[in-house]
Amino acid sequence: MTPEPAGRASRFPGWLKVALGLAIAAGAMYFLISRLVRDWDKVPWDELQFNYPLLAAAFAVVLFVYLPLFAVNWRILLRTMGERLSLRDALSVLCVSQMGKYVPGKVWFALGRIYLAQRRGVPGAKTAVSMLMETGFALLSAILLFGLSLLLLPAGSVPGRTWLALLLIPPCLVAIYPPVLSRLINWLLARLKRPQVEIRLGFGRILAVLGLYLLMWLTQGVGFYLLIASFYPLGPERLPLVIGSYALAWILGFLSLVTPAGLGVREGILTFALRFAMPEPVAIIAALLGRVWITLAEALAAAAMAPLLRRVR
Repeated sequence: MTPEPAGRASRFPGWLKVALGLAIAAGAMYFLISRLVRDWDKVPWDELQFNYPLLAAAFAVVLFVYLPLFAVNWRILLRTMGERLSLRDALSVLCVSQMGKYVPGKVWFALGRIYLAQRRGVPGAKTAVSMLMETGFALLSAILLFGLSLLLLPAGSVPGRTWLALLLIPPCLVAIYPPVLSRLINWLLARLKRPQVEIRLGFGRILAVLGLYLLMWLTQGVGFYLLIASFYPLGPERLPLVIGSYALAWILGFLSLVTPAGLGVREGILTFALRFAMPEPVAIIAALLGRVWITLAEALAAAAMAPLLRRVR
């Protein structure tokens, strides 16, 4: 009987990754909710107010600004490899496939986009490459936005360790440098025995794409600020803190490779950061509502865009 190769035997089982991710997410959510219940009497009920126009504006920012910008950025990355996709097709593929990120495993949203893009005539390898570039640009722009928000805050109001997140900027800059990016991606494709791709991405386009990703995260942070302001009085001077907190939470949630969509991790980081702008119970409520807000907005977009996917080229 042939023994199993050592590499295969030592491989981390997929079901264990899923179970670990769910356990971490459940533990983090339980911790937040238990603290909220414990400090329920500390919630400043007399300050809470419900502003439905601001709540509607928070959803409108995601549906009509953030997601279309997301689709525009993806189209630009596809175009650097010679692929053209209409804005309607890009938006419908993105909105529907995004729901896969809420499934444990961290791969379903990627597989979903590859599959749906193939039905629109885009080769799977190029979709995968575009998603690798997308991750680098999204991560770098979120870090830059977080760093900018720190500079706008009063001195001494930011914990010292928070600045360590800026250490991710140099490797991200190296990763999106055109020659490095092209060699890295084609090396990965060679390992996967996939055809090589030519990426036409100069410095001018890199800066333009990076600017669009900054705008994308900025709009999502503004939407989160509007969500909080719809139930808790929050002055405009707190906007940089909210935007920076949202960007930091997304970064660390993304780096938590085992939790679906950074569930639990993102809420914990948001709670920690928002405590500098509001009482902790309100920060917990804001973090939990932020998850409901973005999930519901993406679900609405997916439901609206799904009928467009019936037209297959």
